[in-house]
Amino acid sequence: MIPTQNRITDSDMIMLESVDSYLQKQRVPLSCSPQEKFFVVQSAKEYLYSEIANRIPRVAGYILSANMETDEFAKGLNASLSKHLMDPICVNIIMQELGRSNDSVSNCIVGAYFTKVLNNWMSQNIKTDEKNKKGEVVNAAPKLEVQLEPVKHIDAAINMLLGFMIAQVKAKCVNLNESECKAVAACLAINNSSTVIDLINSDLPITADLFDIILSVYGSLDNIMRDVLLLEKTNADLPTKLSTNQTAFVDSLKRWVYRNLQGIPIQQSYQFLVATYGAINNIDISNKFINLRDCGNQYPNIVELNKQLFVK
Repeated sequence: MIPTQNRITDSDMIMLESVDSYLQKQRVPLSCSPQEKFFVVQSAKEYLYSEIANRIPRVAGYILSANMETDEFAKGLNASLSKHLMDPICVNIIMQELGRSNDSVSNCIVGAYFTKVLNNWMSQNIKTDEKNKKGEVVNAAPKLEVQLEPVKHIDAAINMLLGFMIAQVKAKCVNLNESECKAVAACLAINNSSTVIDLINSDLPITADLFDIILSVYGSLDNIMRDVLLLEKTNADLPTKLSTNQTAFVDSLKRWVYRNLQGIPIQQSYQFLVATYGAINNIDISNKFINLRDCGNQYPNIVELNKQLFVK
């Protein structure tokens, strides 16, 4: 379900336009001189990219929370927006607008989306050394910084938008390299069920204590806690067999959930769980990825809640 604040409006269709298609709709004369055409194109870019900049926090949130396998509209928006972001002028206008609004949540959402675009581009375009059967390099790939030249403006924007989150990840996970810290920060910035799934699938040596970073941006852990509790064992995006790193992360995730629920007044926990599961008793959580009934006696508040809420 797409959050209300991420709903798409009819006016958002402008994001599906390319500069050329927008110019065609404006009926720009074909007979204009090269100089006139240059100014017309620049003016069109400024207008179109400004419209994108005004909408991108909400539209990026929509794309990040959509099922890209079934949501054709989200897929189209993502394809169009990804192309626009290849133009440094577009990214520059977006960054100017984000700077004016100075909203940390918007910055995180857009930073997470930029990371998604960058990762997709890299998976399609970055070349690695070709080796023969003996492991000898027979065709060396260009240096990474050279290959990244077309998207260095996106990478720079990510560092600005997610910089403080990246710094917090580095402080908590000194064993991660720069790109890994950036990827983890982007996952945290999304702050929904895909955050948990992507962190598990990353197979990195991390713990769920990283979720505390979300509090500094969103001011609450309720959203991520709710998504963790509603995650099902049979989720197709989760690995069927966990690695050593993944097992350690999942174990820490359980402790993180238990600790946070135990740390607030029991009546508040009760209200949160009722709102999360949508029922007040006889709730079956046997199919959930995290089953609160497994918490153990060291969490007395949760033990009491288990008696009131869940099927034995």
